[in-house]
Amino acid sequence: MLVSLHWFIFLLNLPVTTWNIYRFIMVPSGNMGVFDPTEIHNRGQLKSHMKEAMIKLGFHLLCFFMYLYSMILALIND
Repeated sequence: MLVSLHWFIFLLNLPVTTWNIYRFIMVPSGNMGVFDPTEIHNRGQLKSHMKEAMIKLGFHLLCFFMYLYSMILALIND
């Protein structure tokens, strides 16, 4: 996105990218990944993981329609 000078899209995706990098860096040693399958069913963790998943789903839906609009606009202008 930086090479093609799409600054707005880059700045829109930057917080999500940094959050994902932070989550993967902060995985405790011994865990299999971000979501530990043995502890995910604790009530507090499950609720927070579902909230995070819904926020990410909303963000990705917003990005999908924004990219779709940009693609249609680019096709019409050609």
